[in-house]
Amino acid sequence: MTDQHNKSVDVIAWAVGDAALDGPPLAAAIGNFDGVHRGHQRVVAAACVAANRDGLTPAIVTFDPHPREFFRQDDAPFHLADRAEKDQLLSGLHIDRIIHITFDDALRRTDAADFVSSILPAIGVQQLYAGEDFAFGRGRSGHIETINDYGQPVGITAHAVPLLQDENSVVISSSRVRAALQAGDPVAAAAMLGRDWAITGTVITGDQRGRTIGYPTANIALQTLQHPAFGVYAVEVDIDDGSATPYTIAGGVANIGVRPTFDSRGVLCEVHLFDTDRDLYGQRLRVRLKAFLRPEQRFSGVDELLRQIALDAEQARQILPPLTMRQSG
Repeated sequence: MTDQHNKSVDVIAWAVGDAALDGPPLAAAIGNFDGVHRGHQRVVAAACVAANRDGLTPAIVTFDPHPREFFRQDDAPFHLADRAEKDQLLSGLHIDRIIHITFDDALRRTDAADFVSSILPAIGVQQLYAGEDFAFGRGRSGHIETINDYGQPVGITAHAVPLLQDENSVVISSSRVRAALQAGDPVAAAAMLGRDWAITGTVITGDQRGRTIGYPTANIALQTLQHPAFGVYAVEVDIDDGSATPYTIAGGVANIGVRPTFDSRGVLCEVHLFDTDRDLYGQRLRVRLKAFLRPEQRFSGVDELLRQIALDAEQARQILPPLTMRQSG
């Protein structure tokens, strides 16, 4: 099954047992790519260089759902990007095709030899690029060397890409990005991602309490997204209307958490946008975390809450540059 994410990138869902894909041979980057951090970008860039050099089509092979989600269904939410955001980020890396292999019981039972000799040829892979720690197949028994051993008879070669390290010689990883967010450090997360981390989703109808106290909010449920440290953040907000580049509409202040002063409705991002009064219900937003202001707290009443919101808003305004001076990050 194929859908067009944008004009130039084919986004394909493929499962074990599906017919072989049509199309040119691929130089593909493979991995989970959760968050599409700078290390992931290096792997994709290596595949793109090879594709240009050898006349192949640059592509990405990834898995849906994430294997962690398949094997550990009771885990706390951990995704750094939802499916739409992940596809959009990957589509911006100069590739022509994204293949989501369905991670189901059939794939779980597939051993390394079958993965290389059956699955990779079926989706058109001729050259494969992965981080040097990449493992695959039943029991994670396959590695880059395995692909080259089993791939030779079917014309597939694999190449390990060195893991990207930060300025402290520590490998950049999705787990480190999650840890930074849990520690309330969106700046560290952004340094590893190469962009701001964002809560993405469709604005839902809240209890409209914010509007009655002079601070209307756009509310987004975090669902399967990683929970950052609960608290208040200075943010920038983009409209994501499906175009190649979301555009910034406002700065703002956001509370992320369970609202201990009121009855909880689950984990929400409630963002108050500065200097704008737009009807955002039903629209998809990217709320980009710029700075952590304070932890979430319980207030004695609405008056105390209002005083603190005013302080939070003023602090966020001092942190955020004027909208006219910046672009979506």
